[in-house]
Order: sequence, then C-alpha cells, then structure tokens
Amino acid sequence: MKFNITSLPSLFTCLNLFFGFAAIIQISTKDFETAAWFIIIAVLFDGMDGKLARWTGTGSAYGFEMDSLADLVSFGVAPAFLVYSSGLKNFGFIGLLIAFFYLLAGLYRLARFNVLQAGDRTKGYTGLPIPVSGMTVAAFELFRVHMMQSFHDGFLVSILAILSILMVSTVPYDWPALQFHESLYLKFKSIFILICVVSMALLPNWCLFPILSLFILFGIVEWIYLWIHGDVTASQFFHVIRSH
Repeated sequence: MKFNITSLPSLFTCLNLFFGFAAIIQISTKDFETAAWFIIIAVLFDGMDGKLARWTGTGSAYGFEMDSLADLVSFGVAPAFLVYSSGLKNFGFIGLLIAFFYLLAGLYRLARFNVLQAGDRTKGYTGLPIPVSGMTVAAFELFRVHMMQSFHDGFLVSILAILSILMVSTVPYDWPALQFHESLYLKFKSIFILICVVSMALLPNWCLFPILSLFILFGIVEWIYLWIHGDVTASQFFHVIRSH
C-alpha cells in the first residue's frame, strides 16, 4: 500500500488527540505526573502537524478543523480535568466552575483564532495560544511534584485564572525565533532562547514551568508597552466576537 504524504499532518493531529485522551485516562487513575507528560507530548505533535502541512503544501480546511478539535481535548479538557482532580476539587462546586471557565476560555480562544486569523501565524497570535496554556498547566504539575510538594490551592486557582484571562485577551504572543545574523541584541536574545530550550529539554521538571511563565510574562509586558505608547487602550484588552 502506497503511503500518501497528504495524510502525514493528520497522523500527527491524531497522535496529539491520542495523548490528550491518554492524559485524561491517567488523570482518572490519579497518575497526574504521567498525565502531565502526555499533555506535553501532545503539544509536540501539535507543533509538528502544522509545520508538516506547510512544508508539504498539504494543508486543508478539514485538517485545520480537525487540529482545533484535537487541541480542545488535549489542551482544554485534559488540563482542566488535571487541575480539578489535583487540587480544585477541594473547592467543591466553585472548583468545578473555575476548571470549566478555563475550558470555556480555551474553546473561545480556538474559535477566535479560526475566525480572525484563519490559521495565519505569520503575525503571531492574539491572546495566549491554548497549547502554551495547556503545557503550562502540565509543567506546573511536574514542578509541583518535584519542587513544591505542599502548596496552597489558591496558587493553582491563580494560575488557572491568569491563563484563562490571557487566552481570551488581546495580549500578543509569538514563537521565539533564533536570529544569530542580525543585531547584537538579537544575537544575545537568540543565545538566551537557545539556553532556555536546552534547559527545558534537559531539566523539564525544574525548568519548564519557570521558563513558560517567563514567556507568558513577556507577552504581558509587551501589551503594557503598547498601552503606555498609546497603540492600544485598556478597553481593547478583550476582543469580543459576537455569534449573531
């Protein structure tokens, strides 16, 4: 049977969905650490399907919608279930609402991306991408297990609230790029990015959450910079899409 290269991006999308589903299964057995790793692995496959589609010129509306649905499971449902099971359930129904708000924010984030950007990532992202948000939740679980054996549940609530707000916000984000042939500033920035990537790969339990938090903070700082210079207003922090 001849392999069709156009199916390759969809295969990675299916692997993204598989690990998101596997994470949910592990959460149900209270194996939170393994579930966190499955979410992170899902992020890696999610990053590959889009790149493969662009490299091979095999992108399609079908694959785009399929990718969004997989993302909702892996980076919306799975992280929400993870934080609820590992801490938010102590708040009872309020904890359930907080986890659902995260899921709802992720759903809105994906819908807004599909409508406003239609898959175009060349100018970055409006709002925190849901894969980054889901990976941050998973990274916090790993960091908590290895570094914060005892932590206040309110800290978990704060993290989830911040991620949820940033997903529905207009805070700009873009993937860091290595630019060693540009200015001295960009060369040092590229070296710093490279150090962060290597640190996350070698010491994920300790470095992944702090570095992702730094990435998220940079987006907030950039929005504040734009606000101070009058390029955006406080009322533009959220962009509401009306369904009718």
